[in-house]
Amino acid sequence: MSKEKLKDQIINDLKNDFPNISIEKNEHSLTIKSDDDTLWEIFDILYKGMDDVEFNMGKDEENHIIIKI
Repeated sequence: MSKEKLKDQIINDLKNDFPNISIEKNEHSLTIKSDDDTLWEIFDILYKGMDDVEFNMGKDEENHIIIKI
């Protein structure tokens, strides 16, 4: 499966399960933004099944998850 198709599939799957999230598609990653409770739920699911998932929490930016593909 190509990286673009994989990104599209991940986006579709996440949007089906969490319709209120926003996802930015970048060249080598996806960035997921939502409220903290939803992000923690998504992170828990993704962390068990994917190798490169980061939960970024910072003072100067909105919390988000990055999936590197």
